[in-house]
Formats: sequence, structure tokens, C-alpha cells
Amino acid sequence: MSDVRHYLTVFGYYAKLAIQRQLEYPLFLVSWLLMIPTQYFAGVWMLRIIVDRFQPLEGWAFDDLAFLYGLGLLSHGLVVVFFIPTWGTEFAVIRGEFDRLLLRPMNVFFQFITGYFNFIGLIDLIPGVVIFLYAAHAVDFVWGPGNVVKLALVVIGGLFIRGSLYTIVGAVAFWTKRSRNLINMSVATLERTTMYPLTLYPHAVQAVLTFLFPIGFISFYPAESFLGKTSSLELPLGMAIWTPIAGIVCMAVAYTIFRMGLRKYESAGS
Repeated sequence: MSDVRHYLTVFGYYAKLAIQRQLEYPLFLVSWLLMIPTQYFAGVWMLRIIVDRFQPLEGWAFDDLAFLYGLGLLSHGLVVVFFIPTWGTEFAVIRGEFDRLLLRPMNVFFQFITGYFNFIGLIDLIPGVVIFLYAAHAVDFVWGPGNVVKLALVVIGGLFIRGSLYTIVGAVAFWTKRSRNLINMSVATLERTTMYPLTLYPHAVQAVLTFLFPIGFISFYPAESFLGKTSSLELPLGMAIWTPIAGIVCMAVAYTIFRMGLRKYESAGS
């Protein structure tokens, strides 16, 4: 228990310092506040255009798609806050930043992840919250205690799934010294695959996005459950349970791969 308290205290100090650094540049905060919501509100507007001009996607009307999109954006906003260092693993490896982390008597993965608390990343949550609240009202989502708990579990599980995928892809840099392009591709893939119903894709792709890279558990399968649609994947218990389970399993795999990569770390070159 004392170790947990110690780690939480260290995280608190890291977060405080990170917030102070980020608030030194208020204009950057303002530009981020203008840019990010515009990007994601444009995304939901494109969904409206697609549905209005053509037809519902696999039986998903606009309100359903907005619910799916907003649900996915909630975990996206959180992963930008808590796991943003994984996007820069390549630079940390090349610059030898793991040298000082290895010298400290603390878990290296914990230090790496918590070393930069992306306070500005909370702005990414704004469009997610707005879109989800709008869609929840439109589809008559019931805000009962049970659904609120399920929603929290799904968002946390989605956070772990996203964070683990970025950790794994970023860890490639331990072997290749490069992973930025893979990170960019992963970010784009996650944005696209959580934006549309998984049933739009061929069965082989659906299987990959369910069992190999469990992206479908981030928003699609939970959204099906919340919206009362026919389930595309029959599992015991509900998706509110399976999403965090998938997230925990993914994080365990990601941590193992990160540790394996750390053993290949060669410090900075001259």
C-alpha cells in the first residue's frame, strides 16, 4: 500500500510540473482549443452528410453513428492525456532519454508514461463529450446508475486498449529506432475504425479488429449493446465487462513487449 501511495505522489508531482509548463504558453492552448474541436465536429458533420445523401450505414442512422463516434472519442480524449508519451517513444530512444529513467529506483514504464501529463489534451475530450451527450439524448440513452457504471467501464477499457496499442507500436523503436510513422498510421486507423460500424468491413477485417487488435471493443460492440441492436459478437455477460477485460489483457501484452524492447535499448549515440 505504501508503494501505491508513493507512486501516486510521484504522479501528482509529475502532473503538477507538466501543467505548469504547458500553461506557460497560453496562445498554444487557445490555438489547440480552436483546432481540435473543429476537427472532430467536422467529422460528425461528414457522417450527417453521408447518411443524408446516401442511406444509413448497415442500419445505423445518424444519431446511432453520432453515439458510436462520441463514445469512441471519450477514450481518445483520455489517451491523449495519459498516454501521449508513447507517441514519442522514437525520440526518447534516439535522444537517450531512457538513461535517466533506468537510473531511478522506480518502474521505467511508469516513469515514461507519467513523465508528461498532457493537460492540454483535455481539450480533445470537449468534442467527445458534446457529441456523446447530443447523441445520447437523441437515442434516448437512459442515464441510470447501471448504464453510468457500464459507460465508465467501457471508456476506461477503451483507454487501456488504445494506450496498449500505442505502447506496442511505439516500442518498435527499441529495435528499429523508428516508430513515428507507425504511430501516425495507428492514430489514423483508430480514428477511422471507431468512427464507423465494424460490420461495414469484410469478415476477415472484422475478425482482425476483434481478436487480434480488439479495436471493436472500444466503441462498436458497446454501442451495439447500449443501443439495443442485434449483437455482432455473442459473449457471456455484457460488453461493459469485456471491454475492460480486453483492455487489461492488452495492457499486460503491451507492458511485456515494452520490457522486452527496453532490454534492447542501447542508449544514445554520439
